[in-house]
Amino acid sequence: MDHPHGGLRPFHASGYEIFDDFAEAGEVTIWSRSALPPRLGDLFNIQTRGALRELCVDEVRTFTGGWSATCRAEQP
Repeated sequence: MDHPHGGLRPFHASGYEIFDDFAEAGEVTIWSRSALPPRLGDLFNIQTRGALRELCVDEVRTFTGGWSATCRAEQP
């Protein structure tokens, strides 16, 4: 399905959207209109590509009305 507005899909104002680019770039981006962004180093468990993975917030960006967080797998 082709999405207007640069490929972003609308969701409930208090919800989250996840862009899974784990196979290609080894990262997952989470964005939300929530007022409370995650902190660098926060961990998320995300199921992707058939496996449960623990991902660490590596970058947080804020914008008017929300935030996005880039999460990457923890290095051993």
